[in-house]
Amino acid sequence: MGRVSMPTLDCPFRVGREEVERLRQEVSTIVVDMHAEATSEKMAMGWYLDGTVSGVFGTHTHVQTADERILPKGTAYLTETGMTGPSESVIGIKKEIAIEKFLTQMPRRFEVASGPCVFSAVLFEVDQTLGKAVSVERIRLQD
Repeated sequence: MGRVSMPTLDCPFRVGREEVERLRQEVSTIVVDMHAEATSEKMAMGWYLDGTVSGVFGTHTHVQTADERILPKGTAYLTETGMTGPSESVIGIKKEIAIEKFLTQMPRRFEVASGPCVFSAVLFEVDQTLGKAVSVERIRLQD
């Protein structure tokens, strides 16, 4: 989990590296879900772990990015995987409630929107012997 605009946590870069080194003793394919607000922090993690993990994929902001790629040392990367949920919403929340909250700055209980949905994901292939990405593709299906 990232630290920019998120609760105070231990350094995700140091902890991430330690966990990767521990997991490398057991498996060749390692996937990192970088749950963070800032795209810059997600990108930095991708570059930091390039070549040591099979994939780094960002989550949290709900809006899928179009920057999928294989980094130079073999790590599949996508800044934001996106959400699965109602597409006529504000990141899954009833749009009227989200707008009211922005206008009034008052707390408001969120309610999940209904209606047509979007499915966002990432599909990637890994050479299991090397643990390196072979391909990466973002997926977005909408009603």
